[in-house]
Amino acid sequence: MDWEPAGKSADKPRGKKRRGCLAAVVVIVLIAIVGGIISSCGGGGDSLDWPSSGLAAMLPKPDSSTGNVVVNSDDSFSASVDGYTQEKYDSYVAQCQEMGFSVEAENGTGTYAAYSEEGYHLSLSFFGSSDGSMNVTLDAPVEMGAISWPTAGAGSLVPAPTSTTGKIDSDSSTFFFAYVGETNEEAFAAYVDACSSAGFNVDYDRGDTWYGAENAEGVSLRVEYRGFNTMVVRVDAPDDAEAAPEPESTAPEAEAPTTPEAEVPATPESSAGGSSDFRATMDAYEAFMNEYCDFMETYSSDSSNVVSMALDYADMMSRYSDMTEQIDAIDENSLSADDLAYYTEVMGRVNARLLEIGQ
Repeated sequence: MDWEPAGKSADKPRGKKRRGCLAAVVVIVLIAIVGGIISSCGGGGDSLDWPSSGLAAMLPKPDSSTGNVVVNSDDSFSASVDGYTQEKYDSYVAQCQEMGFSVEAENGTGTYAAYSEEGYHLSLSFFGSSDGSMNVTLDAPVEMGAISWPTAGAGSLVPAPTSTTGKIDSDSSTFFFAYVGETNEEAFAAYVDACSSAGFNVDYDRGDTWYGAENAEGVSLRVEYRGFNTMVVRVDAPDDAEAAPEPESTAPEAEAPTTPEAEVPATPESSAGGSSDFRATMDAYEAFMNEYCDFMETYSSDSSNVVSMALDYADMMSRYSDMTEQIDAIDENSLSADDLAYYTEVMGRVNARLLEIGQ
């Protein structure tokens, strides 16, 4: 194959609005991270075919012929590059900086993260020494627009941010997740103060870029500054925190005229085999994804037992394949209104959890 390097003049794909498939994409990206670790212990060796289209076109071609590209689209890119050294990694970081990935840069030991001026977010990580592995991920900016903060549901339980630019990713009575743009670190800190003053100060945990707390009613809030003037707001509310029902009228009700009952047509089964089967499928999917996220968090805190992790990873890959087949088979257009709402709620929670551990 003729390699096509991506220079500064390469056409830059435009970011598109994220959809429900984000969960699957982020999962594959995270699995690639674990796969890169495992390959650094002797599991690599695939021929690296670096693309000349998609988000890959915005990045320099690595100095390696082995590895694999996991995802390459207009929204997300992920690759694991084998046969890398610290010197090659440092050189690749410098090349990325020359190509504009230097906004709000964070350069740590074996890690580099930065935005481009257009808001594309690059994340690099290096594992090993003389024959290590480098992981590359690039995400397009979230497409934002004018938003109205909800007056009902979980989102209404927290203060509305000053900015009205963003994207509400999930909104229900018990779960809310939104991106808020045009918010710098100072505005983020002011919003955290407002949330604390509004009662979200129980068991709180505050850092420069995050804040987590509950209120007296058990509503959980998580706010994070993601960089590039963007923060995310997540609210988890118990069922009893829903808005109070409207008071019943004390006036006597007039008797309605008796009319023959219309025959109610049978509700068609949803694409997952009926409402109960569908919800069981979604519950199983969410449980697996939570287990996967727990696995990632455990690995991040203790990566000493790579062999054991590799065995768990292989088992998880097999289960992940089975689970995604079931989820991909769901036709959203054929779901009932209740099932579609449940689908959206579950996917919102899963996506939010994945985004938390993927940053």
